[in-house]
Amino acid sequence: MSSCGSTKYGKGVAKKVEMPFEAEDYVDNSTYVYSIQSTRGTGSKSAIKSATLTKAKNELSAKVRSQIISNTTVNQDGEDGADFSESFKATITDNVNKIVESTVLIKSQWLTYGKSISGKEEFEYWGVYRVKNK
Repeated sequence: MSSCGSTKYGKGVAKKVEMPFEAEDYVDNSTYVYSIQSTRGTGSKSAIKSATLTKAKNELSAKVRSQIISNTTVNQDGEDGADFSESFKATITDNVNKIVESTVLIKSQWLTYGKSISGKEEFEYWGVYRVKNK
């Protein structure tokens, strides 16, 4: 098996991407929720970094939303039979957005793959992000 950056190639088998960070070191717990993401591309390093942050925020948003919903037991039928699920969903969305906006970069690493076919330098950015459970 040979390797190139975070990608290992085996003879006659699919390639395997290896993270520069151990997922076991960043397990979600009662205090923090984590996301490890990467983006590979050519061109602007800031655009690659921004794309990685967007991926992390999307994953963190889904995780936080799931935790809020699983930790909230609410009878969504009012006494008068009215349904307040829309306002409840809006409250959850607002809370999730506030939490995800506090995303913190814990660790990052740039990998370089040399020039692409088009002659541009190819990079891969890995980031470990977290938000605090509230």
